[in-house]
Amino acid sequence: MLGLACRSPLTELRPGPQGPTLHLEVTLEDHSRNLLRLQEAAGEADTPVARAAALKQHRQAFEADFRAEAASRGLRLDPAADLRLELRITSLGEVRPKYIAWGIASGVAWGVGVGLLAHNTRLAVGLGAYEFLEESAFWLGGSVLMGRWSSPAVVEARLRRTGDAKPLWDETYYVLWASRELAAFPAAERGRREVQLRASLRKVLGKLLADLEAISDFPKAAQSPRK
Repeated sequence: MLGLACRSPLTELRPGPQGPTLHLEVTLEDHSRNLLRLQEAAGEADTPVARAAALKQHRQAFEADFRAEAASRGLRLDPAADLRLELRITSLGEVRPKYIAWGIASGVAWGVGVGLLAHNTRLAVGLGAYEFLEESAFWLGGSVLMGRWSSPAVVEARLRRTGDAKPLWDETYYVLWASRELAAFPAAERGRREVQLRASLRKVLGKLLADLEAISDFPKAAQSPRK
């Protein structure tokens, strides 16, 4: 019974006698605040235009990696396909302000709630203020460290039939660091910020493809010959 409860809805999808064909769409939310979180410094001014250009390059690289993987598997990609795979990069290189705000707000709400449950207004105010200070230090400090010492990436995936508002399947993938994928790059390049982020997006891609393999007749990755 437990196995059935954890079963992916993709296992119920029957794409047709010739296997799945996907219409791929890769987009990105411009959430950037610091160019150095996206690429190595090269004397370029930190402007919205520069950050948008860096994000565009990451989006293009992610899409190119997906298309290369699809070609190696024999997976067909066609803009006219009935099945539409939507991939949206929602965070890359840094923690988004909305996650920081949610973290702080949840701590404050907890403190105020405890005071109100105790029917003590002064306690509610005191705990709320304490949680605000503590959560602010945790989330703001943590976001700085995470952006500097890790390579975070968040990608939302949705699979839907063209014309249907409700997706057949959706998932969100979170990555903080991708050591195995980074090892595939030349050693001299592994310290570059853009390379680290591309490795994180490749890790997302691996997780995504592993989930899509639940679709009937979805082509599997070619196995490397054993030595």
